[in-house]
Amino acid sequence: MSIPERYIMNMGVLSKEDFNKLQQSDVIIIGLGGLGGYVANQLIRLGVIKMTLVDFDIFSESNLNRQLFSNIENLGKYKADILCNELKKINPLAELNCVKKRIQDINDLKGDYIIDCVDNKETKIYLSKLSNKLNIPLLHGACGGWFGQVGWMSPSCTLLEELYGDEEKGLETELLNPPFIVGAVASFMVSEFVKMIKNDAHIVLNELLIIDLLNGIVVKSGVGKYD
Repeated sequence: MSIPERYIMNMGVLSKEDFNKLQQSDVIIIGLGGLGGYVANQLIRLGVIKMTLVDFDIFSESNLNRQLFSNIENLGKYKADILCNELKKINPLAELNCVKKRIQDINDLKGDYIIDCVDNKETKIYLSKLSNKLNIPLLHGACGGWFGQVGWMSPSCTLLEELYGDEEKGLETELLNPPFIVGAVASFMVSEFVKMIKNDAHIVLNELLIIDLLNGIVVKSGVGKYD
């Protein structure tokens, strides 16, 4: 098959087989704020056309500093509705399932991959257990201040449950979320997604990529530090 012109600039890192797999992938993104907006934007531009977008929240003024699709006109509107509309402007043929519910209230979730873009530890633990229940891999992302962490979790991996089960509060509570860390961590997440599609040996699996933008350091660790 020929590659549509809109995707030509992606083909330096993707083969035709990779592109076909992207087009066939059914991706579930949980959380459509900072990380979720950037991740969804990059995935649809890469060639992903099947996405379930889950978020019960609306845009508020505090989102304007970092959330890609937030603006003055969108305040008070559901993030799921706005993202669906904006992603359709990028690719009108995208198959988007927009769900304005808490993930804990959804019983019929289906897909090939779960992407964790939520900002509280209880939901992250829930997503880890959901990954095991549905037997599909979970791409984890978290950020705060100068720091972030990213990694794929296989369905049987309990790293996130162990990590977040021991924490009283996350780093985001203290250092909050400036725009640069959100965009950076989302990009690392999407690069890991591409490596999963390619079945690349460099994938970060059942461990965490720790991102320290303050010191310009990125390291792999089996035990994460940041929320």
